[in-house]
Amino acid sequence: MIDGLLVTAARPPRAPQPKPGAGPPDGEQALAQVKAAFDYEVAQQAEMERERAALEALLLANLKNEDEVMKKWIAMIA
Repeated sequence: MIDGLLVTAARPPRAPQPKPGAGPPDGEQALAQVKAAFDYEVAQQAEMERERAALEALLLANLKNEDEVMKKWIAMIA
């Protein structure tokens, strides 16, 4: 004490604390981000697979059509 005053060391400021119910903690937030990224990738893969299947179906339909045309040409010649 110096002349009746108590000298104390200055306290450093505290880090802000999350309020209850203000959002998920960092670990849960990181997990949510990983899940969202995974879901996005799975959705992208599913869309690409649907496009591939549609293109494959179109190709097969085109091949069948060309096969019918070829059969008709052969029938006309023979």
